[in-house]
Amino acid sequence: MTTWRAGACEAPMLVVYGLHDGRYVERNTALAGTTTHLDTPFPVAIDPADLSRQ
Repeated sequence: MTTWRAGACEAPMLVVYGLHDGRYVERNTALAGTTTHLDTPFPVAIDPADLSRQ
């Protein structure tokens, strides 16, 4: 199981957590301006800066 948390304190970011031994642990942190490739729960390439654009 994977959980994503998006935030925008100073700049948009995405933190990805995965379930390990019954607890969520941080797996990846995607920072704005950088494309991050994730495989779980499905393949995706994302730049958190794109989350704030309308």
